[in-house]
Amino acid sequence: MEQQNTYAFGPFRLDTEIQLLCNEESCIKLTPKVYRLLVYFLLHSGRLISHEELFDAVWEGRIVDDSALRLAINSLRNALQDESKSPHYIATVSKRGYRFMAEVSVKDHCFFAKTNLTNSLCYRPKVELLPIGFKYTNELTGLQIAFQQASTGQRQLVFLTGEQGTGKTALLDIFLANVNSSGLSVLRARCVQMKGVTEPFLPLLEALERRCREPYGNLLIEQLSNLAPTWLYQMLTVLNPEERAMLQTKIPSCNSGCILREGAHFFETLSSDSTLILVLDNSHWSDEFTLDLLNFLMFRCSAAKLLIIVSYRSSDNGSGVRRIKEMRAELFSRDLCQELSMQKR
Repeated sequence: MEQQNTYAFGPFRLDTEIQLLCNEESCIKLTPKVYRLLVYFLLHSGRLISHEELFDAVWEGRIVDDSALRLAINSLRNALQDESKSPHYIATVSKRGYRFMAEVSVKDHCFFAKTNLTNSLCYRPKVELLPIGFKYTNELTGLQIAFQQASTGQRQLVFLTGEQGTGKTALLDIFLANVNSSGLSVLRARCVQMKGVTEPFLPLLEALERRCREPYGNLLIEQLSNLAPTWLYQMLTVLNPEERAMLQTKIPSCNSGCILREGAHFFETLSSDSTLILVLDNSHWSDEFTLDLLNFLMFRCSAAKLLIIVSYRSSDNGSGVRRIKEMRAELFSRDLCQELSMQKR
């Protein structure tokens, strides 16, 4: 129906390569019919298009009634936040058809790759002044140096250790508030103490599921579907029935081994061109699968702009700390990590 292009109109961009509609705030995944309807409007902007022409173009001559067209038009208007009574994009011409009113320009289909709209875990830092009496400036400098090294393609892992009340959370908040880089991605996961058996990769899955419901969530879902479908399969509540059915065809079987490999591929892909900060708070309560994934990421050889921060209490007696200490010993022996220790001052 159309070549691989990016169509720009108003604040919107439609990339036909990934079939995603985005503006400055979010991305919207359109159903196939609504997508085809929008593309046809963009190809024929300013011209009156009859109902019959739209039926031929969008429904390919299938016999459908007028209600199907009205439903698709209403869905498209909702996606564009367009009012039928005072439209900016889709004007109804009574008993004759519709006209797309916005001026449309065509851009290189790589346009998304050159903007933050490809960044599904985008992060906008909010500069925060150091609080009066802040005592951990050396530790903050250590995180900033690790970030700079990661930004050059040298993946970094920082163990941030300290007991409860030493200020680990405050330090991370200040670091993230002040860090800045073009296209920066951040995923912050928090472990919770569980008395029973925990779900593998639970903190990362919960953090990703939360981001799937935020702006750019549809783009994140699309990336997970393409790069790590077994991860998306653990988050079916973010999908509609049609998306669930399509995903299930990609998942003949699901086990922790393939989830680990897909997870590593997913996070490496996100950090191939722009820096990704992956934070695991309270990792002394983490499941071993999550820690194994972080360990696996550090042993991979490809260049990645990846900074992993593992925050934990070393005095905890749980299995998480035992696994962290094993990781730390092995990674230290290979010069693949560093540790920042916070003490009460």
